[in-house]
Amino acid sequence: MPEGEEPELAGVLATQLGRGERETRLSLSRALIALGEVIMPTLRAAMTDLDPRVRQHAIATERLSRDPDAGFEFAIEEAKRIVALGTTGQEG
Repeated sequence: MPEGEEPELAGVLATQLGRGERETRLSLSRALIALGEVIMPTLRAAMTDLDPRVRQHAIATERLSRDPDAGFEFAIEEAKRIVALGTTGQEG
């Protein structure tokens, strides 16, 4: 990918957040994380999406980017709890 196009690609990939089964979501999360810090504004925006699946996936991707050893299942379960509580988890 040409240097500098990462934010645009992150935006395109983010349109797919919340879609597919576990393997598809994990693959998308990994692709986003591989783009580096440029994904953070896109993920933060997705964390406020009206669709709870999009919010959960964005939160899980952000968690996974901070702690890759935690695992995707843990990140998804944590994201579900956060969405159910009605926060993005960014407050603390």
